[in-house]
Amino acid sequence: MKKILVYGLGVTGISSVKTLAKMGYEVYTYDKNKTKVEQLEGYDYSPISDLKIDSIAYECVVKSPGIPPHDDMVLRLEKKYEIISDIELSFRLFPKAKIIGITGTNGKTSTTSMISHILNESGYKAISVGNIGEGILWQMYENPDSIFVCELSSFQLHDTKTYKPHIGVLTNITEDHIDWHGSFDDYIASKLNISKNQDNKDFLIINQEDPILASHMDSYKANVYKFSSMREVDRGIFLKDTSIYLKDKKLNKLIDVNELLVIGKHNYENVMAASLACYLFGVGIDDISKALKTFKSIEHRLEYVTSVDGVKVYNDSKGTNVDSSVKAIESFNNPIIIIAGGYNKHIDYTAYVKAFKKNGKLMVIMGATSDILINLCQKYGVSYTKVANMQEAVDVSFENAVENDVILLSPASASWDMYKNFELRGEDFKSKVKEHEIRKSK
Repeated sequence: MKKILVYGLGVTGISSVKTLAKMGYEVYTYDKNKTKVEQLEGYDYSPISDLKIDSIAYECVVKSPGIPPHDDMVLRLEKKYEIISDIELSFRLFPKAKIIGITGTNGKTSTTSMISHILNESGYKAISVGNIGEGILWQMYENPDSIFVCELSSFQLHDTKTYKPHIGVLTNITEDHIDWHGSFDDYIASKLNISKNQDNKDFLIINQEDPILASHMDSYKANVYKFSSMREVDRGIFLKDTSIYLKDKKLNKLIDVNELLVIGKHNYENVMAASLACYLFGVGIDDISKALKTFKSIEHRLEYVTSVDGVKVYNDSKGTNVDSSVKAIESFNNPIIIIAGGYNKHIDYTAYVKAFKKNGKLMVIMGATSDILINLCQKYGVSYTKVANMQEAVDVSFENAVENDVILLSPASASWDMYKNFELRGEDFKSKVKEHEIRKSK
């Protein structure tokens, strides 16, 4: 019986253990904070101590994506074993699975959700997996006939060797997660792993306007299709005025953006990437257009929350890096009060503060990046105030807002200094806004 070690018992680790146990593998687990988890009750696996962890002949080690390459146990294990991600293992265990893979610094969750929505609305059975929802392995085990639309993080792609999606999407690459990768070059290389094993039977969709993706054109072996919100493409999809056109053997108008329920140029780019992926999969243009008209913004991504006394409130807690939050800011022409700051990933926030200055009214700053943002606000003449927590941030935002203003939570930072994840941060924001709304109505 083949032996596999699963390092890390989070969402992907639990999914990996369940699947491997069901498929007859001898499963060992290691987690620095726990040995048993409730979700694995009834599954056959053996927790192992750090003293004995490298005394067994594992076929490979499946590492949780949150554990960085410089982790002490990773450095110890990689001397003897192959370290892979659950994404890589999924390709080895289920080589015939229908896969569409999506990665990029920003837009991958929205694009993944859009692709699944279009496919399901068009009569296919599609499931969003990977860095979204339940772990990919268990979904593949339980739903072998589905189409798997995989959101792929740089962490997951870093530890791939043979992984090869038939259709790959690269939305963009900007600086992010340097604390995990150690360098921007390693981050770029990890993102590009989505395409490294593709061949001329596969498809790769890239953002024509991304300079990093453009600079690697010679390395792509798949059939490349492009999307652009700025100009016409040779082959792919593009935005002209308010209409999106799909261009392959002929030119077809797909949809007018005014028919969409999502806002912002970045969302139009996600629409284009998703539509192109579905088109290359075989979905008809009319079906794509029809499905797009019913797609709503995902939770925590420029999510409309409410309007209080003419002040519109949006939750963009998923804005965990500069580029993502800049795009959120650029979606509005109204004066903005923005709630900013969080965990420090050691990235440059200059573009974020500069973008906000154009129609920014007040930056409400909290979290570990506070001093960095305050210094930049002072340098560029942006009004700011520092707060201790979300309750104070929401209170101060409403105190300074007037009719036609926008209150926007888009921190350009991860949540890990104050919250376990961006979802909890977004929920806390919405809860505090709701409490304010209730107080106002009394």
